[in-house]
Amino acid sequence: MASTFGSILQRAGLTSPKRKKRRTTPYSEPFSEVTAPNQLWCMDFKGYFATGDGSRCDPFTITDAHSRYLIRCQIVSRMDLSQVRAVCEAAMQEYGMPSRIRTDNGAPFAGTGLLGLSKLSLGWMKMGIIHERIQPGRPQQNGRHERMHRTLKEETTMPAALTLRLQQKKFDRFRQVFNYERPHEGLNNATPGSVYQASSVLLPRNPIEFVFPHGFMLRRVNNSGDISWHKGRVFISEVFRFETLGFEQVDEDFYKVYFRDVEIGEFDAEALRFRPVQAVR
Repeated sequence: MASTFGSILQRAGLTSPKRKKRRTTPYSEPFSEVTAPNQLWCMDFKGYFATGDGSRCDPFTITDAHSRYLIRCQIVSRMDLSQVRAVCEAAMQEYGMPSRIRTDNGAPFAGTGLLGLSKLSLGWMKMGIIHERIQPGRPQQNGRHERMHRTLKEETTMPAALTLRLQQKKFDRFRQVFNYERPHEGLNNATPGSVYQASSVLLPRNPIEFVFPHGFMLRRVNNSGDISWHKGRVFISEVFRFETLGFEQVDEDFYKVYFRDVEIGEFDAEALRFRPVQAVR
């Protein structure tokens, strides 16, 4: 009976259905074992706090998972794509590139669209870096980084410095001590700085070109996230705007769709329907 009344009210437009919250697609592969420097970098925001003069302080941190080396602890004025990307690129110019990067599912690391990709993680893919995302509510999957954050908080924010400039000086001093002066139990009492070595994979000056295998059909994604197919248009994802996708024919009207060497979905050419791959942990 209750469901009948609900249906009547809904048809009459007298109900306010809950909007489903868009969630980031979970990462689909198991996390890799870490046995050497630069196999995995971990990134996160420590959590904001106020300096003595009331300014908001948002530290962005990067560590090497194997050596625990604190690569960056830098205050950003905005937790957005441009600033995070600039810090990451500066770190890679100094230390080379990692094989993988692990983050949570928040912006700007991940998005709510196809495969949870964001412009930041798409850029990492173009450099050949694999992006690992922890599961929501599972900070222990980035446990080493979280433990560093606890120590950072205890030693640099209680109390906080008077200004952002002075707070950054406290972070810089902490980074020096953490990397080069403090033994770490997990490293047999060695310091992170004595274990870490820069990556031999250098950040390229220009974007790395990708050549699809022979026989693939290529389509460029427009500003709206669409591709053209004969006389029709098919929506793929806005995250791929102005990128080229490869279509591998596997049946008469059926294609697998790739961004570079990563399969992102399937395409039914007869129905003009794209279906993203399902990422399930």
